[in-house]
Amino acid sequence: MISLTVLFVLFVCCESVKLPANFKKCNRKDPKWKECVLEAGSDAISQLTRPFPEVNLPNLEPLVIQEVNVGTATGGVSLTQNYKNLTIFGLTGAKLEKLEFNFHNKSGEISGVFPELKVTARYKVDGKFLLLKISGEGPGEATLRDVKFHSLTKYEEIKKEDKTYVKIVSASTKITPGLIVFQVGTNIFSGDNVVGEDIIRVMNENWDVLYEDLEGDYTKVVNEVCQKLANHFFEKISIEEAFD
Repeated sequence: MISLTVLFVLFVCCESVKLPANFKKCNRKDPKWKECVLEAGSDAISQLTRPFPEVNLPNLEPLVIQEVNVGTATGGVSLTQNYKNLTIFGLTGAKLEKLEFNFHNKSGEISGVFPELKVTARYKVDGKFLLLKISGEGPGEATLRDVKFHSLTKYEEIKKEDKTYVKIVSASTKITPGLIVFQVGTNIFSGDNVVGEDIIRVMNENWDVLYEDLEGDYTKVVNEVCQKLANHFFEKISIEEAFD
């Protein structure tokens, strides 16, 4: 489950270009600075239904990740998972509740909720969930509703000529879905449709247990992907161009 919660923690490293004209800029001396940043971030996310290649911003509707590998063995879950062509719909529907910067501490914070995310992929899984043996591959889908997110980032500043650039060096993200519904096909149990249906039913009835055991692995993937995407953006935009 890839969610882009770090991408707008900062608007900011190498050759500076201008922020797209339809992206709102905020003045750091504005007494309503925090309100402006929250509004600007929300507006920018909603516009990413198309790419902005001039600032290395991809299309987020949907966001496509070529391959993700996850492996875990905690609690009642022991699963090796591979997902190809993982596609996420709903990221541009994010409702931001907080978007703040601390230039003194070189940190950023963002939180909010995705009303609904839909994830599709070609999956391959092998392992155990509760007492059920799971082994299979094929097309799969998951729908996540009321997905709360909170992310903290730390960054370092890089001076280049007369500009100040930012590089994110760490990110800590918490993702809490309100509900997950799996639709992974009955071939999740080596093609046995009857057993496959039972496994899917158990997964949906115990989605919270499954997610709790897999959360650490999923969060690690989220942080890696978001940090990579954010730093691609920051290669283009300096702090001086991002903010007035």
